[in-house]
Amino acid sequence: MQQIQFYKYQALENDFLVIDLSTAKLRLSDRARGILTQSICDRHRGIGADGVMFFDIKDTRFLMRIFNADGSEAEVSGNGLRILAQHLYQRKHTGSRSFVIHSAMGDNQVSIVSSRGRASVSRISLGKPQFALPQIPMNGTTEFFINSPFAVTVGELVGTAVNVGNPHIVFFVDNFDFDWQAFGREVECDQRFPACTNVEFAVIRSRKQAVHKSWERGVGVTRASGTGAASTVAAGIINGYLDHE
Repeated sequence: MQQIQFYKYQALENDFLVIDLSTAKLRLSDRARGILTQSICDRHRGIGADGVMFFDIKDTRFLMRIFNADGSEAEVSGNGLRILAQHLYQRKHTGSRSFVIHSAMGDNQVSIVSSRGRASVSRISLGKPQFALPQIPMNGTTEFFINSPFAVTVGELVGTAVNVGNPHIVFFVDNFDFDWQAFGREVECDQRFPACTNVEFAVIRSRKQAVHKSWERGVGVTRASGTGAASTVAAGIINGYLDHE
């Protein structure tokens, strides 16, 4: 039986397992990665995590592929990028505090702002938010889905669809005193989203602050989401709820 070394990290309690393919020399098909991810992410029968990051180093390039707890592959993860940046820097795969990680969405610039012990503060680039339906992707007859009603069997909310490296729909609500998990579960793979979607629920506290809860595609409820926070800010700005800075 082959042993697989892994590292476990969390960023704001959004937890991931990191598997270094550059040293393990594992050859895993996409199907094998999905099955392995499902097994080890199980919180009762496995190690437990929101997802697994497989990374490799080729020609000095850092390559990342991320799989959700259900075995599906994601384009990118904001907290995942932060975690991998910390791992690469602390394990001395790079001596620079600023470098690029290549994900399925493209090149992501990451910077270690500060590092102390096993903790670090980092900055990541997710690119420019995209609101056009083909770029999300989302099926529809309009060019954008901004501040528009979205109905499912459990109810109806007003949402804004945006892609920040992966697809999101953000619902601004007055409070969380409703079954937002049931709503998120139904919206996640609604037929309007051919690649499924992450679902965010946000309460605006001020022009500079919002509180949000995430239903992540392929995972369910998570304690935090980097791209969820980014999509909430982007949607808040375009709807006029939040200041640009």
